[in-house]
Amino acid sequence: MTATVSLVTPTYFRDFESCRLLCDSIDAFVTGYDRHYLLVADSDLELFSQLGNEKRLVLPDSVLLPDTLHALPGFLKWKNRQYYWAPGIGLPVYGWHVQQLRKLAMALLQSCERIMCIDSDNCFVRPFDAGRIAGDLLSPLCADLGGVNETRPNHVIWQKNAYRLIDAREPPLPGDDYIGQMIVWDRESLSTIVDRIESVTGLPWWKALCKARDFSEYILYGVGVANNPSLMGRHRIIEQSLCATYWSGPALDEAGIGELIDGMGDNQYAIAIQSHTLTEPSLIRRIALTRNLRR
Repeated sequence: MTATVSLVTPTYFRDFESCRLLCDSIDAFVTGYDRHYLLVADSDLELFSQLGNEKRLVLPDSVLLPDTLHALPGFLKWKNRQYYWAPGIGLPVYGWHVQQLRKLAMALLQSCERIMCIDSDNCFVRPFDAGRIAGDLLSPLCADLGGVNETRPNHVIWQKNAYRLIDAREPPLPGDDYIGQMIVWDRESLSTIVDRIESVTGLPWWKALCKARDFSEYILYGVGVANNPSLMGRHRIIEQSLCATYWSGPALDEAGIGELIDGMGDNQYAIAIQSHTLTEPSLIRRIALTRNLRR
């Protein structure tokens, strides 16, 4: 029996063209899902609404997040960052924290049994049946085994806070990294982890994360699953990402994008070129959506 699957993408105005490309590539290549949700700030709703269709819904913070968590006025921006704040969380949190909260909130709100989180700088280049991959009897848990180590200090902190939030004993390093560009969550497992956080901290899950400040939603999910035998029994470990990623470096040209696509593994279906590399989305579009990869 195949579980129902939804796709979830948090995004913001600076990534609009990349997100438009993702949406077009989903429409061209992806099947086996019920709905694709774009999650945005209220101020970005009008811009992203043009990407909505019969299978794609654009939802703002006012639908997803509690009223007490709100964006600070524009004149309080610093270094062009948007900050959010709520009573009882201490310091304001960054917009990239709120993007994580949006994913978690949407995963808990929607009705599908599985949720695939897809970053807005992804682009599908091959046919992808989300139901076959994400809706399998055992939910795929993408893991870079041993990927959390002293060479990645942020990951070490995120892992430490994940163990603290679920009140589990953190083992010695290295730990396993669960961060990726196309990550599947099992809704029932996520609900169990969220309940655990609220039981441990005595706070709503979103407030507990805001107070922690240094957190990764993907590491939190992975640690929560790995430390609960019942939840682990609902998953299978996969060690190769479902997409080929260009994380950093100079902007890619036509040849570089082509090399990234040509180097994809058989079980990879998309490319992810990080927006901070300043690779032009129009160039990615021209190359990625016109190559003969329909196999």
